[in-house]
Amino acid sequence: MTVGGELGRIARHPARFLATQWNWKAALLSAIMRGAIFFTSTLSVGTGAAIRALIVDATFRVPMAGVCAALVQALRWAEPRWLGATIMLLGIPMASHAVEIALHAAAATPLLSRAVARSIVLSIASSAVELVLMRRDLMIVGPGAGSLSSDLRRVLRFTRTSDA
Repeated sequence: MTVGGELGRIARHPARFLATQWNWKAALLSAIMRGAIFFTSTLSVGTGAAIRALIVDATFRVPMAGVCAALVQALRWAEPRWLGATIMLLGIPMASHAVEIALHAAAATPLLSRAVARSIVLSIASSAVELVLMRRDLMIVGPGAGSLSSDLRRVLRFTRTSDA
């Protein structure tokens, strides 16, 4: 399948795509990691501000991360590979950070630039890792997907054998 073909399929049937491919694994893990970033980045302002930043982030992060990961999963084998990789490693993170910045700015999240900078650093690493994992059928949803716990065990085994 081509990148254009995959994106066209998604655009023609967005509800079906989201119902079958929304990636709850990525949504959960992203909400935990990004929530921790926004919580700890604003904690110096006070616990209330940190909790508010966490809630603001989780409110949009869960649905958005599931959609972003569904796009990565759909494009992971699309041709040309360089175009799919460009969309996955640059386009999707840029779009998600634009949403992140807009919503946290609207919510007046304190120390926003600190949290966003940390979030971008996480995206640089996690986007590439997500693509590699999904090309190994890890952290995917739908047919052929394993459980979250089996995926995490496989990731740990993979990292241990890579270190040796």
